[in-house]
Amino acid sequence: MTRLPSIQAEEHLRHLAQQFAHWRQRRTTPHGRIPQALWAQAVTLAQVLPCVRVAKHLGLTPQALKRRRDTTRSAPVLTPPPYPPQFVEVAAAWRTPATEVEVQRPDGMRLRITYSDSSPALAPLLQTFLDAR
Repeated sequence: MTRLPSIQAEEHLRHLAQQFAHWRQRRTTPHGRIPQALWAQAVTLAQVLPCVRVAKHLGLTPQALKRRRDTTRSAPVLTPPPYPPQFVEVAAAWRTPATEVEVQRPDGMRLRITYSDSSPALAPLLQTFLDAR
């Protein structure tokens, strides 16, 4: 079985939930059997994520998913979703507000510093900039 990082597993779970919803809309009988390919993907995800969470997200009973997970000898390989992963900006969540300092020498040369440290050592840098001619 291919082990997925939890972020990829969550993305695959969302995609698989869409596949289940599509299958449920298209099935011809109200109690038709879930296709083996969908079960296989659900079982694989249940080996990476909590079984109850996968079952709830896919509209399955946890007991049926656990039973299939436990009886599966070799788990199928997860296929990547047919669409490219969406861009998620992670850096913005941990960035602290930045401070910007701009200094201009008499000759017109400018220095702009952007920092997020609470007390950066700016004095030596500014002294070097202002003394250099």
